Amino acid sequence: MQLVDQTRLVECIPVYPDDVPYKFRIKLWDRTYGFTIRYNDYSEFFTVDLEDAAGNLLTYGDIVRYGRPLFGSIEDERFPLPVIIPCADQPGTIDTVTRDNFGREVKLYLFERW
Repeated sequence: MQLVDQTRLVECIPVYPDDVPYKFRIKLWDRTYGFTIRYNDYSEFFTVDLEDAAGNLLTYGDIVRYGRPLFGSIEDERFPLPVIIPCADQPGTIDTVTRDNFGREVKLYLFERW
């Protein structure tokens, strides 16, 4: 599984928690998507909105949970082919996505869909 981000290949979607809230566009395989990352200060969790290439909202406020696929409850042809799972570089050391570890130890890794 590889992610094409402009001209370089990567295995995860880069996240910059210090810039939250922010939007970005990224190409996953043959389709471009828009992501918006936000942080809920009250409940202390991150959310992700997903748009298609035309800017149509596909999902709003999907909570980023450690080890659980983003957009996992929705599967149709409009959503990314790779499975996007927030997990740590070192498995077993972290079990929650926090403001301190998201984008650093916990990243949005891409896995091939079965």
